[in-house]
Amino acid sequence: MHWAEVGVFDDNASAFGIDISNLMEAAGQGLAAQAVRMLDAMGKKRGPIWILCGPGNNGGDGFAAALGLLEDGVDVRLLATHLIQRGEAAQNYRERCRAAGIPLSIWPEVQSTVGTGHPALVIDCLLGAGPGHAGVRLRGDVAHVRNWLAESRGRESLVLACDMPTGLGGPDVIPASATVTYHAEKWALREENGQVHPDVGEIHTANLPWSARVEDCGPGDVRRHPPIREDARKGDRGRLLIVGGGPYHGAPILAGLAAERSGCDLIHLAMPSDAVERAEWPLSLIPEQIPDTTHLTTLSVGHILDRVLNGRGCQAVLIGPGLGREESTINAVCDLIEKLVESNIPLVIDADAIRALPSHAWPMGMVGVVTPHSTEMEHWLGASDPVEVLQIRARRDGISRVVEDESCVIVRTGAEDQLWAPGGRHCFAIGGHARMSVGGTGDLLSGCIAGLLAQGMSPWAAARLGCALMRTAGASAALEYGPGLSASDVPAHIARTLASWTGQETDRES
Repeated sequence: MHWAEVGVFDDNASAFGIDISNLMEAAGQGLAAQAVRMLDAMGKKRGPIWILCGPGNNGGDGFAAALGLLEDGVDVRLLATHLIQRGEAAQNYRERCRAAGIPLSIWPEVQSTVGTGHPALVIDCLLGAGPGHAGVRLRGDVAHVRNWLAESRGRESLVLACDMPTGLGGPDVIPASATVTYHAEKWALREENGQVHPDVGEIHTANLPWSARVEDCGPGDVRRHPPIREDARKGDRGRLLIVGGGPYHGAPILAGLAAERSGCDLIHLAMPSDAVERAEWPLSLIPEQIPDTTHLTTLSVGHILDRVLNGRGCQAVLIGPGLGREESTINAVCDLIEKLVESNIPLVIDADAIRALPSHAWPMGMVGVVTPHSTEMEHWLGASDPVEVLQIRARRDGISRVVEDESCVIVRTGAEDQLWAPGGRHCFAIGGHARMSVGGTGDLLSGCIAGLLAQGMSPWAAARLGCALMRTAGASAALEYGPGLSASDVPAHIARTLASWTGQETDRES
């Protein structure tokens, strides 16, 4: 599980009406239960326990754990790095600890609560799992507390980490004897060889009280959408090439419009010339001339590679919308996939291009997303289990830390989308509107995912957000157009949904 998904699931929970305080209480209970087990093993049921609390929700988990330990009769003492907590729920648990009379010091004042002795157990709730928390030097009061702890307790106290040891992988790590992580193992708890990191200690996973819906694609996935920089220039947010068209010219254009509305800067379309002439060409999409006239062949592969690999290149390629099933086309796609994989270009494979994939297998070395509907998936994988297909791929490509591998995703589209990734990751995308069964919406989904991929998102993050955006945008468009909804009506709603979820719609209105 990637660090960023911690926030994704929290945001999904909030969007679905789940109180974050309930999640924090459960996290605190899991932490307190493990702490009691460790005290029992040492024969020190009374402790004392020092809980080190940072300014965020990880610190809030520590305050929640303190209340549970107090009920168990444990001598518990708190040290906070900041005057207040950043989150409302975390601040509420902090105030409850104060009201309960649990000794609380704020750095650098330590003598009044923890004194100079050695605790039986230290609970590390300073930073935990989060983007940028691993492998970096600690700063500010968090660094000061870490240094004080190293000097004051020596080697006499065990450490229990909350979600992830503070500074894991960096020079200032607080080594843990055990780690309580929530929902699933987090990225960096294991080394490249798959073994638990020595500074993590024994891993214990605690469940949180949320429904499976929280783990599905939802508005929380926008947390991983890269923010726009103030000094952004054209092309900074990705350049995408779409290879499609031939018998059908509308599909690649729909895909391009969706990619554009996902925030991707530059969208290039490579289509046979006959399809280009038939198309009503949007001004914002860039045509790429290729030698083929009626359908894609190997004659165009060199031209396509030249566009992808030269100059500023392309950050992702979508292959498939409207291509057709000519044998020469499928052969060209096979050649193209092989060469793009060799060049480390992320791919989205959709529609007829799926016929170019190896039977019952993921293409060796390919980073990207495949988006079959049920019939296409049956033709490609047959009765093979997608989980096993991806596990075989991970073993074959030599990926040891499969738990955080986000590099390949299968999205089976339909009334509800199903997503699979290595490490047993599996989720759904539900919602939307029945009218989204209209032709062209599959092209919109593949284009949206490809646009997000070009912006630098991992295949798993891009697939999740793309599915969530399409469901909500489709429902929004259906409210406006009703039974007359067409696929071309949806892209504008992708942009509006993205603006709403990122808060930019609110910013504009205020």
